[in-house]
Amino acid sequence: MRLRSKFALITACASVGPILVGTLVVRDIVERRSREGFNKLLTAGEREVRAEVSALREEAKRAAKQLADPDDPLTGRILLALARGELDDETTRKLSAQGPRVMRQRGLDVLTIVDRKNRVLACGHFTGRIGDTAPRRPSKKGRAQLVAERVRSGRGVVTRLTVQSWAEARSELGSRVFVMAGRALDQRFVRRLRRRGDMVVRIVDARGRQLAGPDRWQHYARYPKRQVRLAGATKRDSARITLAVPDDQLQTTLDAINYGAAALVAGGVMLSLLLGATAGRAARPLEELAARAESIAAGDLEQRIPVRSRDEVGDLVASFNNMAQQLSDSQDRLAAAERVAAWREIAQRIAHEIKNPLFPIQTSIETLQKVYAKKHPDFEEIFDESTGTILEEVGRLKRIVSEFSSFARMPKPKLAPCGVGELVGQVASRYAGDATVKLEVDDGLPSIDADREQLTQVLVNLINNAKDAIAEREGGEIVLAARAVTPDGGGRAHVVIDVRDNGGGFDRETAAKLFTPYFTTKGRSGGSGLGLAIVHRIVTDHGGTIEARSVPGQGATFSVRLPLGAATSAS
Repeated sequence: MRLRSKFALITACASVGPILVGTLVVRDIVERRSREGFNKLLTAGEREVRAEVSALREEAKRAAKQLADPDDPLTGRILLALARGELDDETTRKLSAQGPRVMRQRGLDVLTIVDRKNRVLACGHFTGRIGDTAPRRPSKKGRAQLVAERVRSGRGVVTRLTVQSWAEARSELGSRVFVMAGRALDQRFVRRLRRRGDMVVRIVDARGRQLAGPDRWQHYARYPKRQVRLAGATKRDSARITLAVPDDQLQTTLDAINYGAAALVAGGVMLSLLLGATAGRAARPLEELAARAESIAAGDLEQRIPVRSRDEVGDLVASFNNMAQQLSDSQDRLAAAERVAAWREIAQRIAHEIKNPLFPIQTSIETLQKVYAKKHPDFEEIFDESTGTILEEVGRLKRIVSEFSSFARMPKPKLAPCGVGELVGQVASRYAGDATVKLEVDDGLPSIDADREQLTQVLVNLINNAKDAIAEREGGEIVLAARAVTPDGGGRAHVVIDVRDNGGGFDRETAAKLFTPYFTTKGRSGGSGLGLAIVHRIVTDHGGTIEARSVPGQGATFSVRLPLGAATSAS
């Protein structure tokens, strides 16, 4: 990742991170406090519901007790009629009209008077029941109970949840009736609760049917809720009151926090991009420094960077230029020292190589002088033999001088696109009639920038050396192979050309000297010892490497590695 990208990312994290954390903290505080307020309101609402229900129970008990007084006009009239046995149809009709009026005057929602046989004598909420048997028998426990009661209203017969209380009325004449009075938990009850707090109230019966509450409960179902369960006279008479607190204001507040955070995040991102662009301009010298350092690592020591500022970056650039100059100077001094050392070594080896033929020449001349001075009878025969030796050694001297001249004046490679597969194939075609040379080339080998003639000389020299190695071996074989290699670590891609033989091989000590000028394993009858030195120099001039591997008695492999793309010519 580039420095400017890292800076932009760090800036974005530094600006956006606190905003997000702060938003989450603020949201949590606002939501938690709001939920605490909702819970307090619901708890107060639950207490209010239970208090209202208790108040209705007391009202029902008080109303039932008052109506059970024999002096009550309605109850007293019924007791008197029962005592006289005058509860005829006319009396029943009058009672039917009087029941609803008394129920309204008393502020009740249900009112029923039955005799000892549970026959309805008066009913304020359902006049059609007069004369029928009541749905349930009077409760003698003296306490108000929750009962689901059927009531006739303007919308027909409906079921209402009521709080009912029974009381017994007796007359001095011995007649007895039972009075039921009750209040309903209906829309009026819901409205009373809503007036005492910002809550939505819903009442459902044991079957889940809504008895009172809003028409569209689904709209309020997502609000924070609390349920109050009320036990009835029977399981069927039980009910459930649900309290809900609207949290629209909380949602609006949370949305506002989210929108504000989003705006701040967008601003932070824009600021990060702006700072990233600014950092990009500041990091451009560092990026250029990295690129130039990579070029220096590749061998180009002439890289320099203009100093455009007088800050720390400018000091770093100046130090880099100074380092590059010192490296260049050091390389020049090292190259000069290496050249001197190399020529000294070569001079010593040339002197050694020249000394070898000079000794036979000197010996031959001295022999001729002695034989001539003594007038030896076999002078002509000795003369022919000595001059032959002298001519042979002079020829060897000429060959040494010629090969050294070629090695010393070897031109730099003339680089041009060169197909590796085509090059290897052309070299192999020179040995088409030789069954010992085999070719192994991968398909689709890339091209490299190289001097075709010099690389051809490299492969020919290596193959000729391999042929010498297998000359005295039965079943000898040479393999010329080529392949492309891309390192897993992301290094530079290159091609590898191998020359393998199954000859006698060589040991490690010999391998260390193979590419040294004038080193040979072929003795006086062999080469000059410059063949592999020339191969090494050509490969090095192409920016490549050559490696020799061998196990004595199992053959040898020479691997030439050449980089893809432009080669770096060595001095």
